[in-house]
Amino acid sequence: MRKVKKLLVLLFMLVTVSSALAQKRDSLSLKRVFSYANNYTEGVEGFQSNVYIKHLYQTHQRNFTLWCVPSMYAIARGQRAFVSEQYSRLTFKENGELDNKRQVYYTTIPHNRRTMPTLLEFITPRLYDETLYGDHVLSPFNHYNHRFYRYTTDSIDDKLDSISFRPRFVNNTQLVKGKAIVERSTGRIIEAEMAGEFDMMHFQTKTVQGGWGSRTLLPKFCRTNVYFKFLGNHISTVFEGYYDCPITLPDSVDVRGNRQLIDSVRPYDLSQEEQALYNYRDSLRASRASADTLTTDTLIQQPKPRKHNYLRDIAWEKLGESLIRSLKASNEDGYVRLSPIINPQYFSYSERKGFSYRFKLGARYNLSDNVSLGMNTRFGYNFKQRKFYFNLPLRLDYSYRQRDAYAEVAWGSGNRIYNGTVIEELKRRDGDSLDYENRKLDQFDDWNLRVVNYLPLNNRLAIETGIVLHQRKAVNKTGMKELGMPTKYQSLAPMLSIKTRPWRKGPLFTFDYERGLPGKNYLDYERWEIDASLKHRMHRLQTLNLRVGTGFYTKRDKNFFMDYSNFRDENLPEGWDDDWSGNFQLLDSYIYNMSDYYIRGNVSYESPLMAASFVPFAGRYVERERIYLSTLSIAHTRLYSELGYGFTCRYFSVGFFASFFNTQFQETGAKFTFELFRRW
Repeated sequence: MRKVKKLLVLLFMLVTVSSALAQKRDSLSLKRVFSYANNYTEGVEGFQSNVYIKHLYQTHQRNFTLWCVPSMYAIARGQRAFVSEQYSRLTFKENGELDNKRQVYYTTIPHNRRTMPTLLEFITPRLYDETLYGDHVLSPFNHYNHRFYRYTTDSIDDKLDSISFRPRFVNNTQLVKGKAIVERSTGRIIEAEMAGEFDMMHFQTKTVQGGWGSRTLLPKFCRTNVYFKFLGNHISTVFEGYYDCPITLPDSVDVRGNRQLIDSVRPYDLSQEEQALYNYRDSLRASRASADTLTTDTLIQQPKPRKHNYLRDIAWEKLGESLIRSLKASNEDGYVRLSPIINPQYFSYSERKGFSYRFKLGARYNLSDNVSLGMNTRFGYNFKQRKFYFNLPLRLDYSYRQRDAYAEVAWGSGNRIYNGTVIEELKRRDGDSLDYENRKLDQFDDWNLRVVNYLPLNNRLAIETGIVLHQRKAVNKTGMKELGMPTKYQSLAPMLSIKTRPWRKGPLFTFDYERGLPGKNYLDYERWEIDASLKHRMHRLQTLNLRVGTGFYTKRDKNFFMDYSNFRDENLPEGWDDDWSGNFQLLDSYIYNMSDYYIRGNVSYESPLMAASFVPFAGRYVERERIYLSTLSIAHTRLYSELGYGFTCRYFSVGFFASFFNTQFQETGAKFTFELFRRW
């Protein structure tokens, strides 16, 4: 019996010691991997590499819904397999961004189109960075992310270790699983295999890293299998990237559809399947050419060439494509770009405003190397208000002391604005006998024109000067005329805005001043505003947004509109990032225009893997989550506050909000925007 006890104690001690040694080995290997980039490399800023990329697309199942997917229009019918090749030059900028300059492109997809452009992000995984691909998917090889992963280390030989990794808490679209072979003495990753799911794509990646210096931070070869499934459609693609190719093309080369050129720069032979697709394309072209040629030395009658169905070509190839894809025409002098006419992500919904839709039209023309003329027009329609909005800016960009300056003229049918003094004056004059509130007598449509010039004096200070014209027209013109009130109010005001960022990563301070010019039928006013905003990006895709500001009038007419620059009801927001972090979601529209001063503060915190990510099944698709706190103080009311929580996934972004006066609960509401195919 004693011998058995001794054996059990000895076995327990051996297991404990071996476990401790294994944990120490795991910790040491991971520590070396986490610190490798800092200890053995100088970074990749300014690094350039010639890259050859080839794609093989196969359509296993498809239906009519594939036509509605951006960039999938080209393969929604006809042939089910395609091959594409691309030769590019990759340049890593100082801020860590990747510039991919495509120089040669050839494909069997009709009209040399491109499909699934989002795949380009998966070509160059940044293993040692916090995120593997752009601004998403947390890398398991960065020490800031180790809390999200569970690691196991095994010895391969006396020089190499194998590190396996998987999500520690939950499977999520921002995490991957796989394994890597690392050099034990330095922590250098020799090769890695990863599998994950992001933006409706399942991917499996194998990357072999470069062999020395900064090249070890980037792949030498990368192969990724991607599987896309959506509403019964099933498409797979395999793409391979080869780096440090020996042929360097001139910067001016930008060629599409040149078979001889892509053959000359291809570093490796095509596979049998890829070559078969080229052969099939060549045979189709040869048969079409022979069908168009009539022989004169034979009695055999050649078949007549197939007639083009121009109605189909115009209706489906042009009109159909423009509805679901961005249209862009460009050359070395500029571009014209129109956003898709039918695009789910341009729809939004809020409890207060109902459904809205917007789209964009942009253009730019380069007048010289340092001067360009452009516009970025936004249009929108609110179904609840039944009102069409637009903003038409025409901007002249130029260089001032090697800094970006511009002059801009912007015309807009802006936000619907309220004038509470109209109702107050009518009540003083006629009493409370009439129903003023339901006749929209205090609502006006604001047509405005801004002419400004933005001039950066140095890296920390910029000045914007200009003039602003407003023409506010009553929504209920008939009712205003019956009551003997003006139906139109105008103002013309010089403006001055000073923007400064005293330190590089500090907040941006803005000081605004506007002074209305007195005159016949023009409003006389003076307005001041001070605003400070900070977007602090932290580790692990966390972001803290802070904004605080105040505004007040030191002079105003009796019937003047309270119309602030930094505190307004925006009808043409850009989306999740700017609209949801600095605005009030449940605040009634008229409150923006009722007080001769305001003090506001907005805080939002964004992070992946916060709360909704732990919900069974659905939580794996949650990309990021947010918490909101907003407060407001204005005249003649209690302190107003909003609390909110929101998240975004591959399909939509949604936020839930509650409002309070002091600590007294008022109401709840929600806001919803589509995110489907936002990156496509």
